Amino acid sequence: MVVTIRKPSWDNQFYPADSAEAKTMWEEFFSRCKSPRIDEPIRAIQVPHAGWVYSGQAAAEAYKQLEGRGIKTAVMIGPQHRIPAKHMQVFPHGVWRSPLGDLEVDAELASRFIAFNEAFAPDIESHQAEHSLEVQIPPLAMALPQVKIVPILTAAFQREHPRILADALAEIVGANPDILALISTDLYHGESYDACKASDEKTMKLVQQLDAQGLERSLADGSAAACGGDGVLALLYAAQRMGITKAHRLAGYNSNDATGTRGGYVVGYSAFAFTGRLR
Repeated sequence: MVVTIRKPSWDNQFYPADSAEAKTMWEEFFSRCKSPRIDEPIRAIQVPHAGWVYSGQAAAEAYKQLEGRGIKTAVMIGPQHRIPAKHMQVFPHGVWRSPLGDLEVDAELASRFIAFNEAFAPDIESHQAEHSLEVQIPPLAMALPQVKIVPILTAAFQREHPRILADALAEIVGANPDILALISTDLYHGESYDACKASDEKTMKLVQQLDAQGLERSLADGSAAACGGDGVLALLYAAQRMGITKAHRLAGYNSNDATGTRGGYVVGYSAFAFTGRLR
């Protein structure tokens, strides 16, 4: 069988293609992390997916928490920004290449998602143009070099998908200590710094409260925002069945904060670690 290699599409745009430069960036991000080490088992993390110069420090707060843990597979869930697929796109097998190490797809676990519901489908092509998971591969490979991955992209405007994805996470991931759920999302997108701050605070508060229904209502009425909202909602709806009892807020800021400017387009970023019981 020929091994499918998913090559980077967004290197030298969202992050450096040069291995030494990429490694130096993440060493600096990790050195600036302020979150204390979480002792409890981590069941899931939420990380942003913008260019590293903007959101890398937030993501680092979550990835650093993974170092030294015995996680064998990361189920990675991110939004599809570019391809109008109506199904959730599962990368079924192969290897994802990155400047900080390649990660192998856990084909057996991927097949379980594909078989779980017809809302999931194997789809390699749709992953090639998308950045929301690609930008996570280098830091994940740096934090957990031996981890396998199951990349899943959500489809826009499929109302039933968050609940289907939640059921899949509950059944396939559950409280298995070997498997981590990784949710990739940015928060507010728009032209107002003040609106960004207000929206992001509401979004993060609801996530911290593990309030799936409250977040779903707030995303629907626009008072909260998350471009990877389906993945966040699915995790919160599955939280109890995955043994998750607490959401640790690790970071929350926006692109204006990162650049030291005010005005113009602004995007919000957060990072969380979700802890709880293991089976």
